[in-house]
Amino acid sequence: MLTNPYYKGDVIYRGVAYKGAHDPLVPAEVWYQVQSILTAHKSAAEATQVHDHYLKGTVYCGACGSRLIVSNAKNRHGNVYPYFVCSGRHSKRTDCSRQAILIEDVEHLIEDYYQRVQLAPARREALAGMLHHEFDRLMSAEVDELAQLTANRDRLEHEQDRLMQAHYADAIPLAVLKREQDRILGELDQVNRRLDAHHGEYTDARAHLDDALNLLGNCADIYARCDDANRRLCNQAFFAKVYVEEDDKLRVENARPFEMLLDPDVNAGALTWAANADKARTPALDSSGQGSSLVRWVPPVGLEPTLGGF
Repeated sequence: MLTNPYYKGDVIYRGVAYKGAHDPLVPAEVWYQVQSILTAHKSAAEATQVHDHYLKGTVYCGACGSRLIVSNAKNRHGNVYPYFVCSGRHSKRTDCSRQAILIEDVEHLIEDYYQRVQLAPARREALAGMLHHEFDRLMSAEVDELAQLTANRDRLEHEQDRLMQAHYADAIPLAVLKREQDRILGELDQVNRRLDAHHGEYTDARAHLDDALNLLGNCADIYARCDDANRRLCNQAFFAKVYVEEDDKLRVENARPFEMLLDPDVNAGALTWAANADKARTPALDSSGQGSSLVRWVPPVGLEPTLGGF
């Protein structure tokens, strides 16, 4: 739009510029200044090469925390080698001394990470069992509140029926009926919303838990088969940030809920819980010689708050 000569009073007909009959919208010198600025911006954009990679936005410098950006280096033979370089050092915003690292090496580090964290079937089952058990415990702890909400809903529906019966018997006028109906409907809506939230919260959380565990059980295999676009999606799902340290090792900040599922303490607690559950399923003789299958489970410290990650 800004390149249209109509603004300075000209019209184009069959490729030829003619002086238009309309008044110019801007002085000609202003229009030419705009063209100069647009040309300069275009040249600058063409001079700046933007290199894309599926790890961009995921990997960061372990020394200063800046993003790693792509830089292509060419040797004297004309061979191009793509590197990740620290954006802080590159732009001189920081005094970072992080050396460039071959992108191929970072790709291998990420692939190795997925191999290390992929859950073996036994550990996956242990985590699933322990966490579903914890969901059951949390739901049972809310039985009293659910019972109270249900009782309130029944009371309001009964009050609604009695109100209608009174109106039909000409005991209350229409204006009072409408006012009371609005009040009851408002309270019923709040109660039903809270009931739905109770049931939906745990249903959605359980489904999210199973999806996350299934992904963790096959993450290395899935990542190995992905193209670049889907690798980007995998990394965005798993990682908040991945820092590449100066010794070329990774320091990973996992996204939720993987930060909890990959926590060593949670994993150790899951294996302990599974071992205790196995013992409980094998009846042991008590002091009277009778079999006992009593099991006591204590959730790992800090587990309850982390369930919010689902």
